[in-house]
Amino acid sequence: MSAMPANRSASSGEPLPGRLDGTVALITGAGTGIGAGVVRRFAREGARVVAMGRDADKLKRSVEPFGDRAVAVPGDVTYPHDCQRAVQVALERFGKLDVLVPNAGVHDQNVKISDLSTQQLDQAYDQIFGVNLKGALLIVHAALGELVRTSGSIIFTGSISSLAPGFGGPLYVSSKHAVLGLAKQLAYDLAGQVRVNTVALGYVQTELVAPPALGGGGALPSSADVTHRLPTGIAPTPDNVAGAYALLASDTDGSTITGSVFTVDSGQLLWGRTPA
Repeated sequence: MSAMPANRSASSGEPLPGRLDGTVALITGAGTGIGAGVVRRFAREGARVVAMGRDADKLKRSVEPFGDRAVAVPGDVTYPHDCQRAVQVALERFGKLDVLVPNAGVHDQNVKISDLSTQQLDQAYDQIFGVNLKGALLIVHAALGELVRTSGSIIFTGSISSLAPGFGGPLYVSSKHAVLGLAKQLAYDLAGQVRVNTVALGYVQTELVAPPALGGGGALPSSADVTHRLPTGIAPTPDNVAGAYALLASDTDGSTITGSVFTVDSGQLLWGRTPA
């Protein structure tokens, strides 16, 4: 098999053609990983960005390079008031809201139900579904009126675990299936008002963690451990995948796309996961 091209980063500060000029976006889980990558890409393409996340220091680092074009809003998507405050900041700072990216998420470290105590299962369910699904519902609910007003767009961070088993445990996989179900139902309900799509990601080099009930540690293997299992031979960074979000957010390139699932997984689903 011939070698694939070397991994190319899109993280430089050079501006891109302004297809998001005039767009205002709210991104959750924006302090690190996918969220921070989407902040960078949107800002480089001309958007004004509200970055929401739990860690104020990480959020500050995420938005700092973009001056007054990006603002950090520390908050937790599982708290309705925090979600409402993030939307209010978008309106106060930038006057409107066009794009919402419900991105905050946690993983279950592929743990099996049989390996959990009853108490762990109870707590881990609340924590994983609380962030991955309830958090998405709450931020959508807070933003929906403004998105309808601007004929805007919602772009969910899904996963190949939204589509297939084997890339997480029962808690994570079922939560990401639920996120995809939410996205499809909203696309149906909001047809003609707000475009709704999902980016189904495979392995990306991020700091995705487990919830406290499962130890709170890192949930993903190193890129060296997975690259040989990816058809492209590339273990992508957040900057490699953020362009999919920019395309879907664009009123030009994405104007006819709703109810779609964009699989961005380095071909991971082609080869699947070696059974345990």
